[in-house]
Amino acid sequence: MAIYSNEFRKEMEKRFAENAGLSSAKKKNNTLQELQALGRLKERQMNKLELAYSQHLEALKACGYVLWHEFEAVKLRLADNTHYTVDFMVMRANGELEAHEVKGGYAFDDSLVKLKCAAEKFPWPFYLVKKGKDGTWDISKVENK
Repeated sequence: MAIYSNEFRKEMEKRFAENAGLSSAKKKNNTLQELQALGRLKERQMNKLELAYSQHLEALKACGYVLWHEFEAVKLRLADNTHYTVDFMVMRANGELEAHEVKGGYAFDDSLVKLKCAAEKFPWPFYLVKKGKDGTWDISKVENK
């Protein structure tokens, strides 16, 4: 049997007492909040997927399919204290303006609801952009009813 110093035992008892009050329900909530906070970047800072899509848009611009694109250029007011920032505003070669929302592997329900609300409220088409498994871009139009 190992013999521990009084100081070590007191430190371990203190750590145990601090952690003993956590319930599994709290941990689940904290985990979801931590997961959502994990993706938060500074305003107007692109994540890796958005950067890759920006490079794709630059290639389309060089080919003449896109005239202009801007990251987080527009912030839309959906309701009181509810806003939605469009990832990319894109102007096609024919002059049409589109809103592109880039999402990774999993999109939370609140972000999809905001996207659908924006599509219903504002006059330009909204597109959900995901990276396909084969490296291509899966772009689907969000229907506004």
